[in-house]
Amino acid sequence: DGVAEGFAQQFNAQVDEVLAAESVARHMEQIFDFGKDARQLLNLFVAAACQLSAQVQFLQLACVEASIARDVASAKMQVLSSVSLLELSLIISMKSLVQSGSSKYNFEMVYNEYKTFMSRHLLVASAGGAMKVYKKPVALKAFETLVELEIVRPVATSVAADGGGSYGRNDLLAGSAQAARAPKEYRMVQLMIEPGQVVELVLDRVDVPAVIRRWAQ
Repeated sequence: DGVAEGFAQQFNAQVDEVLAAESVARHMEQIFDFGKDARQLLNLFVAAACQLSAQVQFLQLACVEASIARDVASAKMQVLSSVSLLELSLIISMKSLVQSGSSKYNFEMVYNEYKTFMSRHLLVASAGGAMKVYKKPVALKAFETLVELEIVRPVATSVAADGGGSYGRNDLLAGSAQAARAPKEYRMVQLMIEPGQVVELVLDRVDVPAVIRRWAQ
C-alpha cells in the first residue's frame, strides 16, 4: 500500500536488470553451488538496498557489485586462514615479487623467491621455531592447492599455435596440449589478494614464526 504502481514496476524492472547482470548471476550461481545459503544471498542484497535514498530510489548494479566484492574478499580470508605454513610462505613469496614490480610470475620464480629467503634466514628461523626448506615437488603441490582454491589464478595467455584460446583457471593443473608446450611450473599466474590482505592474514595467525612474520611485513 502507498507505492505507486508505476514506481513498483520500474523498481522491479531495475531489480531484474541487476539480477541479469553477468557479475551478479555468476556470484549467485557460486553461492548456490557451494552451499545454497539463502542468508548469504540476503545479506548481499540488504547491503546494497541500504544505499537507497530519496535521491537513489532504484537498486544500483554498482552497489550490488561492491557487496559482492566484500563477500568474495571475506570468503577468501576465511579460506586463507586454514592454509598451511608452506602455502602461506608461497603467498608471501608472490607478495614479494609483486612489490618488486612483477605483475605476473610462475611457480619457478615463486619457488626461487621462497628458497632464497628461507636459505638466507634458515639458521635464524630454526632458533625461533621449527622450519625447513621444502623441496620443489612438495612446494609445487602446495602451489597447485592455491590454484585450486583460486587464491592464485593463471594469467590469460593467447595460444596462436592452435588458432587461439587462453588458459582458464584450471589449466595450470590440466594435462592438456598446452601443458606440453608450457609446463605448469612455467605458466604465468597472479595472486588474487592484495598485499595488505597478506599482511593481515599473517598477523592474525599465531602459528607463524617471527622470521616469516617479518618477511610478510
